[in-house]
Amino acid sequence: MRRLLCLIVVVSLVACSSVQEKQEPTPLQRINEIVELGEVESISLGGGDQTGLAPAVQDEVVAAASASGEVYLLNSKLDELWDVDLDRIILGGTGLNSTNVYVTTSDAKLVALARDDGAKVFEIVLPSSATVPPVATDSLVFVKTQIGRILAVNAQTGETVWVEEAKESSVGIRGGSPMTLEGGTLFVLWGSGRIVAYQADTGRIAWERQVAVSRGRSPLKRIVDSKGAPSVRHNRIVTATRNGQVSLLDAGNGQLIWTLDSDAYPGALLAFNSVIVVETDGTISAYSARSGEFLWSNVVLKFRELSAPVVIDDFVAVVDLEGELHLLSPATGAIVGRVDIGSGKGKVAPVVTNFGVLVQLLDGRLSLVEVIR
Repeated sequence: MRRLLCLIVVVSLVACSSVQEKQEPTPLQRINEIVELGEVESISLGGGDQTGLAPAVQDEVVAAASASGEVYLLNSKLDELWDVDLDRIILGGTGLNSTNVYVTTSDAKLVALARDDGAKVFEIVLPSSATVPPVATDSLVFVKTQIGRILAVNAQTGETVWVEEAKESSVGIRGGSPMTLEGGTLFVLWGSGRIVAYQADTGRIAWERQVAVSRGRSPLKRIVDSKGAPSVRHNRIVTATRNGQVSLLDAGNGQLIWTLDSDAYPGALLAFNSVIVVETDGTISAYSARSGEFLWSNVVLKFRELSAPVVIDDFVAVVDLEGELHLLSPATGAIVGRVDIGSGKGKVAPVVTNFGVLVQLLDGRLSLVEVIR
């Protein structure tokens, strides 16, 4: 009995030691601010258990939603044009085109609302729930579901145009990484580490490639999902995953240009002739887009649960767990500007528009920020 008790104690200690303690966020230090950021306007979209909703923008119109079920159409000053309560949990965020606003709900529905007045245009049942925003053009709406299916539906009627299923069954198909539509191609990074390029009008697969290989022994270590959308620029595409790799590919044929091991769940950005990587622990690093050569690294935002990176003017930007928007120099990685948006977490990447930068926090606050030189 004593030997059995000792064995239980030892196993318990080993199990406890294998669980990593959550690191305290690195305190923010005073910066040499050379770029001033200012919050122009802010609006509360409502409560609910926010899971990371993203607004959508077309011209000077903003579509946004709260997790509690409210859908909004706003102008460029965040003045409300209309508000509709669906009385259902909304996942992922909004899609927007010239006629409609689109949202997906927790009961696996795609709902289309008229851009003019918010009236329901159609509602269709999905194969499963979708946790990333739908992507809309004037003719098609694309939905990525958690069970590994992509749907394209008619943007006006909701009729299914095509459906494709990911040809894989490994751990990680969650629908967590947003889709990227570029030049008639829909780029989809699945949680198993496979990227697929679909022809947007037909659903035909142009190419596919495994860009992350699971090497861990535990189920957690084997997950290679990402919350960052594939970043496309100048016919190149970059992907980044948790417990996996950062990969730069030819966007036309999927040919691998270079890859490096990295734990980069927030994602990577292709810009400024560089690949800027936000690692899971909050380290931000840059590599040459041409060769993959290391350029710089910044660790002052470690453990601050950063969003995916975006380009704002001539800078790289991320949002952290305390609602701070940070601007970094793409040449050195130094933080050159910062603004406090609110106390909520910034899980999704800022949305850059021609009238400012939109940041939606997990508490439902949507803010418009501008760069003041």
